[in-house]
Amino acid sequence: MEEEVKLSVVDEEEVDTVLGSEIEFEGDVESSKSLMIKGKISGSIRCGAELYITEQAEVHANIHAATVVIRGKVYGDISADSLIAVLDWGHVEGNLTAPDIYLSPDCFFKGTTVFTS
Repeated sequence: MEEEVKLSVVDEEEVDTVLGSEIEFEGDVESSKSLMIKGKISGSIRCGAELYITEQAEVHANIHAATVVIRGKVYGDISADSLIAVLDWGHVEGNLTAPDIYLSPDCFFKGTTVFTS
């Protein structure tokens, strides 16, 4: 049975790794398990599972993950194996590439979308 991706608020305790709001990091981030970003990241991000970018996060990076759920600010291109969701008040400036892309009516998006199969 496939685990359903949570598009509502996700509890930190349900995520394998959390980069807290006090974190400011420049470089490459790689994780094979779920990851939540609450701080500021610059560089690149590769995640083999769900990547959650919270409301307070600011990310300047190209991202690839199994699934990406965005509530914060992302500047860079994003690709996902299954889904990219930009939720209410999410802010994305970059290109999105995934089989399924969801853009909330209350998000900001500037870029192009490419649907893959």
